[in-house]
Amino acid sequence: MWSTKLKIALVLEEIDQISSLLEEMPQFDTLEQMEEAVYLLLQSKTLLEHQKSETAQALQQLKNTLDFLKSTQVEPPSTLNLKF
Repeated sequence: MWSTKLKIALVLEEIDQISSLLEEMPQFDTLEQMEEAVYLLLQSKTLLEHQKSETAQALQQLKNTLDFLKSTQVEPPSTLNLKF
């Protein structure tokens, strides 16, 4: 049951569901179940690393856009324009 839920979460890329399933990992009875769990855990790790990389790229793109927008803004005149 646990492995089926994890497989579904991996296919749907539901990071929150994967996280909660990892917190409630059951005891495995057979070597086959353990091997399947290891494979699913490796797939989960790969998915998380991919999501992390995509997020970092998106943040860098946003930073570059903000830097560009700031560089194209006209500086407002100083509020301390004193005329004598």
